Amino acid sequence: MGHGGYVAGLLARRRKGVVQVTLRRPTPLDAPIELVDTDDLLELRNGDEVIASAEVVPGPLDLDVPAPPTLDEARAAEAGSPSHYDGRGVHPTCFGCGTAADGGLRIHVGPLEGREPPQVAAVWLPGEALADPDGTVDPHWVLAALDCPGAFAFIAGGKRAGLLGRIVFEQHGPVAAADEHVVTGWQVGEDGRKLFAGTALFAADGTLLASAKATWFQMTPG
Repeated sequence: MGHGGYVAGLLARRRKGVVQVTLRRPTPLDAPIELVDTDDLLELRNGDEVIASAEVVPGPLDLDVPAPPTLDEARAAEAGSPSHYDGRGVHPTCFGCGTAADGGLRIHVGPLEGREPPQVAAVWLPGEALADPDGTVDPHWVLAALDCPGAFAFIAGGKRAGLLGRIVFEQHGPVAAADEHVVTGWQVGEDGRKLFAGTALFAADGTLLASAKATWFQMTPG
């Protein structure tokens, strides 16, 4: 199925401001799907089924963003990433966090020591392949980068966050494709099977460039 953050990003990039994307069903691959755009709502449909919807919500995004780690701290955290568990990772072919995903983002966030609530981080260099003509990264790539780190904030703590249900996204500034950035995720709270996570993207100097708040569903054994 399509990567949740990437699919959400394709919808969010078509709206200005703070955008909420709700993922209702897995996005099929190699199948014709339809994008329906109205004044208030943007829907991705597979026949009569709504796969995902996007809408602008009042901003700014209500999220307490913790102080970012340095590039060195984020790079060091990658060694403990769930992307490397058991030598193959929890989602080896995932577009966002997998180590075996051909052409994927390969963002391998791992736990930061001494952070409360639990927080994960990694370094992300988008690169020339993701650059627009002006050298910046399109918002759909940015939102894709902010997907998996939210789940990993829980997975690194022993909770199996596996299904992204909703993500609310705000971009605060341009993201330079040629620069290294810090990607981080942290736990916000829980409600039954629902796990709430925050994620953020920072420039190397600590400038906040994008943030998101996601609702994940905890996977049950079996």
